[in-house]
Amino acid sequence: MANLEPDLEDFHRQLVQSLDLARYGPADVARDFRALFLEDADRGKRVLFMLMTWCGEYDVSPPLDPNELQRWAGKREIAARLKAALYADLNNIEEL
Repeated sequence: MANLEPDLEDFHRQLVQSLDLARYGPADVARDFRALFLEDADRGKRVLFMLMTWCGEYDVSPPLDPNELQRWAGKREIAARLKAALYADLNNIEEL
């Protein structure tokens, strides 16, 4: 019988080795994000919404605790990078 449990350690190893960052530029990021989130629009919206929610994109106000505020700001930076990749002008792209 097949093992249906994911091998997360192997997945992580493959993930880390899947990309040569020296050869993967901002235009590549933008194209990949658009393909991932926009080609299957319904699924892409759901996945992107969850990522943006986890990044605090839809939080009404920042937390008052300084430690939580720093964490919140870091998550918001990730949300900003996701949006930058999706909205990048592929004709005139700079670092994301």
